[in-house]
Amino acid sequence: MARRRYQEGCLFTRGRAGRKVWVARWREDVIRPDGAIKRTMRSQVLGSVSDIPTKREARRQLNSLLRPINQGLRKPQATMTFGDFARKWEEAVLPTYRASTRKFYKDILHRHLVVKFASYRLCDIHTPDVQMYLNQKAERYAPSVLYHIRATLSRTYASAKECGYVESNPAHGVRLPQKTTIQPKITFEPPQVEKIHEKLKEPHRTLVLVAAVTGMRISELFGLKWSDVDFERRLLRVRRTYYRGSFGLPKNQTSERVIPISPGLEHALQRHKTQGRQSSMDLVFPNDAGNPYEDGNLLHRVLHPVLATLGLPKTGWRAFRRSVATALSEMKEPVRTAQQVLGHSSPLTTLAFYVQSVEESQRQAISKLEQVMFPNVPKFDEGS
Repeated sequence: MARRRYQEGCLFTRGRAGRKVWVARWREDVIRPDGAIKRTMRSQVLGSVSDIPTKREARRQLNSLLRPINQGLRKPQATMTFGDFARKWEEAVLPTYRASTRKFYKDILHRHLVVKFASYRLCDIHTPDVQMYLNQKAERYAPSVLYHIRATLSRTYASAKECGYVESNPAHGVRLPQKTTIQPKITFEPPQVEKIHEKLKEPHRTLVLVAAVTGMRISELFGLKWSDVDFERRLLRVRRTYYRGSFGLPKNQTSERVIPISPGLEHALQRHKTQGRQSSMDLVFPNDAGNPYEDGNLLHRVLHPVLATLGLPKTGWRAFRRSVATALSEMKEPVRTAQQVLGHSSPLTTLAFYVQSVEESQRQAISKLEQVMFPNVPKFDEGS
């Protein structure tokens, strides 16, 4: 590292008459992309001459900038841009995530963050910059997208901080803008699930039956093998996932779980095993070639046409997981039970994102509340 020494910097004015500004210049240690530390010249506009009328005032502002450098309080900052670090992060860190998580972060990174911050130095992106960016994004995107952008930026900067390129994470302290036009999450009621099941043909009928009874993720269903199905003990073990060409581990520790098999589900799986397609990979739900399905292909080719025929809103496979969570809640089953069935790491996830309130349940709850709040109010019949 270059030897630290006291410096006063230099001041000069720049610009035409009436538009002149004070410019400060000093030397500062920086971290190069290769990790080496070098001394470089920095300059910054302090303000217009009309706002800072005297050189003494400009010198006072420059001294406040140089004080942490002269006292050795400021660490060398990285010259690496966000775009350059994003490429390194994509090559070094993303491969350690599951395939679906890897694709998710990569999409958010390139569609939103790199487009905006590619040329920014890592050390020049601060919380207000991120806040203003998300405020602008809120005009076009749903709150969930804003949440994902903030989460991806936070993960990226967490790695940059571990590498010593930055001292703080600009995503910390960023508030998500409020937005009222939020699309409701689609959940199927039991009669709708039954109609979907009846409209499908095998093997998709059994696949939806398993999804609607167990709440398994579609990637878990595609990775399910007959060796995971224990007919003797009537158990189904979730051990792996399949997503876009590769097998992987379940999403988290609680996702690797054992699900009891109900009598009806056992009968359907037994019949599917004897009459369904055979696979050299021992898959429960192989495609025509004996390989795992691709979720997007099956969604557009099988599920969406059935939903359109029944007049149901277009949605994805996750709607069956929400339906399971909601049905268990309506049955007054403990949240812990739903969490274990769905394989969530936290019951808060089950409650916040998967359990949807049913209108009739709300009506009954309001009626009970009314009786508690106003026990002496006369009750009127409909014909009164």
